[in-house]
Amino acid sequence: MNAILHGANTCTPKKQASQLIVELGKSISNPQRQTLANLYIAVDTANSLLNELEQAHRIIRQCMHEMNDEQILEVAKLNQNNNLSSLWAFRTHPRQSMIERAKRVLHGAYTN
Repeated sequence: MNAILHGANTCTPKKQASQLIVELGKSISNPQRQTLANLYIAVDTANSLLNELEQAHRIIRQCMHEMNDEQILEVAKLNQNNNLSSLWAFRTHPRQSMIERAKRVLHGAYTN
């Protein structure tokens, strides 16, 4: 198993989970196998969520670019009234940071 995990820098978490399922599949218990399968599904889902977040980020930025200050304020008020972040217009940098972190983790560039 150490040989499998030492390739962490060059192999994505999704590929690692897949390798672990194949290579350890018969030597681990059913609950352990299920846990590995659940991890694979979680990483796959995280990739889809990252793609969706990247698209939403681009859409928000395009909308912001086209809106005037009054329109931005109106959206902030609507968000606040609907228990959403009224600071949505100012979350560009935190959202971009989260996207970059997720890319590093999910695409195999994560280092300990």
